[in-house]
Amino acid sequence: MPKEIPTDEKSVRERGTYANDGNDPTLASYLSSLFFLLSVPAFVTLAYVGYWAGLYGESTVVPAFAGLLLAGLAGVFAVMHYTTGR
Repeated sequence: MPKEIPTDEKSVRERGTYANDGNDPTLASYLSSLFFLLSVPAFVTLAYVGYWAGLYGESTVVPAFAGLLLAGLAGVFAVMHYTTGR
């Protein structure tokens, strides 16, 4: 019988929490998730900060957000490309 079925010796939570295989989270996966969660709110805030600072008009907030989003994605792509060497 396979060892991966739930038994009394280890609960499902313990098997998932203490897994030691290739699917373990890495620093890169944590940073990727952090970027995914925080990038849009940060870019929206930055776009409005530019408007509140008087750098551009209200009609330019959405294009400023789009530019920040594209620049952020291009930056992440460049970092991933450089770090993986591909």
